[in-house]
Amino acid sequence: MKKALSVALSLIMVVMSLFLIVSCDSNEIETGERLYTEDTTLGSGKTTFKFIVEHANGDKYTFTVNTDKTILGDALVEAGLIEGENGPYGLYVKSVNGTSVDYNTSGGYYWSLYEGEKIAMTGVDGITINPSVTYAFKVTK
Repeated sequence: MKKALSVALSLIMVVMSLFLIVSCDSNEIETGERLYTEDTTLGSGKTTFKFIVEHANGDKYTFTVNTDKTILGDALVEAGLIEGENGPYGLYVKSVNGTSVDYNTSGGYYWSLYEGEKIAMTGVDGITINPSVTYAFKVTK
């Protein structure tokens, strides 16, 4: 009897574990509605640069941003592509393309900023726009 009960409990635990693994998808990492679901041109201004958003499920959108701003964060806020909170280290970006990623509730995922192919060495409000560089925010763990 004990062996049968032990086997039954083990099977229940395996099924529950599989359910948890399957249910942890990008919907639990990101919250909110995407503003854009296709490549888009935004803004007006003398400076033009490319900005890529890569969501948790791998969806990737390229934006052509036109602006008169010189700081990346200012241009992206103006275009409505990012939102966040000002903190001791500058703008802490919490939402990109209308979707939020909260490190504390998403299993350690967050928006990471790329300057070209490399992770940026400064925050979004510390980068002077270079039109020949493509910038990106990607969901990262």
